[in-house]
Amino acid sequence: MAGNTNSVDGYTEAFYNAYKIGYEAILQEKKFFWDGTMRMEPLEGENKSYDFVGSIELTEKSERFADVPIEDMTHNRRWISPRYFEKGIYRDDLDQIALQSDPTSAYMEALMKGSIRTMNGIGTAAFFGSVRGGINPGADRDGNAITYTFTNTAIDGTTALSGGRTIPHDADKVGAVGGTTSGLTIQKMIIARTALVQLNNDPDDIFYIAVSPKQKADLLEAAETQSSDTSNVKALVAGEIDTYMGFRFIETNQITLGTNNDINSDTNVYECPVWTKEGMLMARHLMPRFRLDFLPTKQIWQIYAVMGANAIRMDEDKVVKIECANV
Repeated sequence: MAGNTNSVDGYTEAFYNAYKIGYEAILQEKKFFWDGTMRMEPLEGENKSYDFVGSIELTEKSERFADVPIEDMTHNRRWISPRYFEKGIYRDDLDQIALQSDPTSAYMEALMKGSIRTMNGIGTAAFFGSVRGGINPGADRDGNAITYTFTNTAIDGTTALSGGRTIPHDADKVGAVGGTTSGLTIQKMIIARTALVQLNNDPDDIFYIAVSPKQKADLLEAAETQSSDTSNVKALVAGEIDTYMGFRFIETNQITLGTNNDINSDTNVYECPVWTKEGMLMARHLMPRFRLDFLPTKQIWQIYAVMGANAIRMDEDKVVKIECANV
């Protein structure tokens, strides 16, 4: 037999590069973390307001026929506006031939996960963001700007919470700066719970705390170091339970280590929010929608996703922050 037996002379080259049939998604969020932990409302129009009335104390009656004491009621208003997010993906029929399968469903799934990740990010950013107030969005009747900001200073329980709403990474036992730098500790959780109750939140309410996996590891390490019963903490870390010390834990990679973001701007910390359900609002203007359209001018298919939503903090007295150092 003459010639190289590996020769392709006389054969039609019908080889091509083939992808694996089927698709594997990258690891990403597929759960809406804030469902059930925040107020959920529809959002109509360009702006929507929520009005509040302040607290009032009755005055003791000290004499007969005296004038009734009158007090002007305090009103305030918060505004929320929708934010819109969209994305399109082209899918050519030639892609389907080359890939030996239809990628449409895999693309749609990726868009769905993207919408969930976007909603999670909106909620995370709202805990410590600014909120517009005023008779008009962000302004009073005279056009002066009105915003409600998160007071990023130490709680300091010794002064009846006259300070801020933040428990520093180096908090002492009352929440003031001056203790030992640490991650998430039982002591910080005790301070957070005490602060929320002192701020007139119902102690029977569920208090939520959002953490990264690092904070659960902090709790486990502290429990083992103290030689205490670690069964509940181990169950929390393993995901067998989601409640500990009266807190419902929300574990998410949205809580990340910042850069010089503590209250003194000199330490990298995780900012872990602690809140009540009524303290946060998530509003949807447009539920995630997905469409598959054929574009005749391009002779191509387009997979499209769009959504509209936003979130705001409803009350500064219903949200506190725990700083957790990367120790």
